[in-house]
Amino acid sequence: MSSSPRVGVACPRPGERAAVCDWLRSAAYEPVVLVDACLVTTEVSGPPLLLVVADASLLTPHFLLALRKGDPNRPVLAIGEAGDPNESTLTQKGVAFHIRPLDEAALNLAVSLAHSEGRALRRSTRHVVPRLPSTIEGESAVIIDVSDEGVRLEVGSSGGARRLSPQFIVHVPVLRMGVPMQRVWVRSAPGGGDRKVQCGASLLSTDERTLNAWKRLSDPITGWHAARPKASPAKVGHDGLFGRMSSLLSSTPIVGSLAQLPWKGRS
Repeated sequence: MSSSPRVGVACPRPGERAAVCDWLRSAAYEPVVLVDACLVTTEVSGPPLLLVVADASLLTPHFLLALRKGDPNRPVLAIGEAGDPNESTLTQKGVAFHIRPLDEAALNLAVSLAHSEGRALRRSTRHVVPRLPSTIEGESAVIIDVSDEGVRLEVGSSGGARRLSPQFIVHVPVLRMGVPMQRVWVRSAPGGGDRKVQCGASLLSTDERTLNAWKRLSDPITGWHAARPKASPAKVGHDGLFGRMSSLLSSTPIVGSLAQLPWKGRS
């Protein structure tokens, strides 16, 4: 029996399925076909699957639950089209979404990260933030969404991508602190071309101050993005603009045609 880590393959497209299986074998993994033209199964005998590579169109809630039976943390890598309306839903369920065409390098990176690090089970809801600026080892990054346990961020340069080591510190100016993170997955950003990379990471810090600050950041009601101060109208006192104008008018003599008009006020 092979001792290679086993990876489930649920790809109904023959060419894509064959390529994924070949790439997995080249990287010393054992592909286990779950879905092809005549086979659909989630029952696998032998050693458990390390992860599953699946066509996004197959990942219904029921099928996804079945793939993770016995291991709710089992990573699932979805292959789909750009603009897939299900991408957001799958991402919220912990599925790493990869846009076609998937190449060998991208697949090997995703599988190796899952093999070495696994995927932590998210216990709280992910909240989208309005592209919060941050830095990783001096390189610019943008936080896209947060949960109590982690973050999804995006870097837009090769230098930033190189900073995404297995463990790194993300500096968040609004928190005025650096927060240690554990990398969970890395993939190309949707619609970002070859330069932009997204990363999912889990919170490593255990000190109470950092945990409380991070929870405030991820709270959609009390978080910074929900309670940013609004601009208030300027107030002008008696010694402000109107006071100065009144003083100026009262001290200016009436000249010209207005000076010739009779005064009809009370005597």
